[in-house]
Amino acid sequence: MYIVPDMIDLGLDEGQKWASAAHREVAQKILIGNPRVTGRDVLHHNVQIINAIPPDKIKTVTLADLVALGCGDYRMG
Repeated sequence: MYIVPDMIDLGLDEGQKWASAAHREVAQKILIGNPRVTGRDVLHHNVQIINAIPPDKIKTVTLADLVALGCGDYRMG
């Protein structure tokens, strides 16, 4: 489990940047501190999906949207 917000950057490929600050924030809110994110491969997979969301859609994306895009269901609890 990743617990420090800056650890979200471990999900990026080498040299890759966040599409926007909002993309990074969405990834942090869903993946950091989540006991279902058990390894870097899970973190990487989900960060890549989140970072690929079009910038005009990132502020309205829902958990259901992310699951449909291939993210795991990472609801807490």
